Amino acid sequence: MHSQYIMDKIAIVVQRYGKEVSGGAEEHARMLAERLKARYGVDVLTSRALNFPVWDNYYPAGEEVLDGIRVLRFTHERVNPKTPRWLGRYLRGNWKYYHTGYTFANIITLSLRRLRYRRRKDHDRIFEDWIENDGPVCKGMISYIEQEKDRYKAFIFLNYPFYPTYFGLQKASGKSILIPLAHDEPMLYLSGYNKMFALPGFIMYNTESEKHLVESAHPITRTIRSDIAGVGFDRPVPAENTESPIGSPYFVYIGRIDIGKGCLELIDYFSKMNKPEVKLVMIGKNYMDNPVEHDNIIFTGFVDEAEKLDYLQHCEGLIIPSRYESLSMVTLEAMSVGKPVLANGRCEVLRHHIEQSQAGFVYYDGKDFAGQVNRILNLSDRDRQVIAQNGRSYVERNYQWESILKKFDAAIDYVGMDREASL
Repeated sequence: MHSQYIMDKIAIVVQRYGKEVSGGAEEHARMLAERLKARYGVDVLTSRALNFPVWDNYYPAGEEVLDGIRVLRFTHERVNPKTPRWLGRYLRGNWKYYHTGYTFANIITLSLRRLRYRRRKDHDRIFEDWIENDGPVCKGMISYIEQEKDRYKAFIFLNYPFYPTYFGLQKASGKSILIPLAHDEPMLYLSGYNKMFALPGFIMYNTESEKHLVESAHPITRTIRSDIAGVGFDRPVPAENTESPIGSPYFVYIGRIDIGKGCLELIDYFSKMNKPEVKLVMIGKNYMDNPVEHDNIIFTGFVDEAEKLDYLQHCEGLIIPSRYESLSMVTLEAMSVGKPVLANGRCEVLRHHIEQSQAGFVYYDGKDFAGQVNRILNLSDRDRQVIAQNGRSYVERNYQWESILKKFDAAIDYVGMDREASL
């Protein structure tokens, strides 16, 4: 049982936060905050943004109480910045020369180019310029962390790539817990992140594969205390006797509709299947520049939780086309309501979920995709029941809040020890 002294106050730092905000990291932060508030005084430090990547100052600045949680919103100081071309080229070169292995043919050239990057004295400044261009640039948040850090027992930072995490960790350092939400993407291997990954007092990974990935990309993290927690799930309770929102069989995609999430490839694969009786429902805000028009594809925009659950309850299955996921909460949500998941097999985390749960299927190309869609459509009632039970059991076995919160209690106590000793 935790006392209610000020030392039991914690802060969760995330780039966006709010009921209207869709995104894996943002939902992760909200679920965690709503659970931890029964054990600690929880403040959320975030931007005013609703939309990524423009970081629009949509919400009012200052304090808001949302579901019993104090949310402090800080202004993004540069709206929709344009990254200079040379900056992107420099970072791509940095990744290329450090991520490429030595061979007999390239050893001289690669050594010289690595030396060039090591000797450049302003590399840290260049990298930090790139972080600022990526946003959201909330300098007021960083000042707040520096000035108020003694009021908090721990700071929990979510999502490694963004400005609040990169600069916030430099102020909170040892009393910080980093939830990196990392996946196998070129950005993770940039050497500029070495400095940031050396700072946390504790790292909480979502999966074993994420831990191995981060420790491989940034070996300094092997010296930092860590654990694997993820998030917990309470099985959603669908409304009874509701009718399907679509008058024909359909699959759903739920999340940010973006090329980076594999959505353009998904639309291409689905439109080439020539199955006019089967629809694809895409739920979430569309960030693609050119809207796709196809008779079999339905864009709903943002929907509330009840409507999302209604779509999920009546679908044939959930499709996750992303190659880059650190946990994929929507995959676990679909499994918890007994729906098969069709996932991109090139994402190790998703493939692991499917292999361990036996509650779905993977694909690697358009031919695989079409075959697996047909397979799901033709499942027998018995096979559907087996998949549904497998999915529910997997989530119940691995993603229960009780055990996850105990891990966070231990992590918060660990990073808060120095402060407690000084009181």
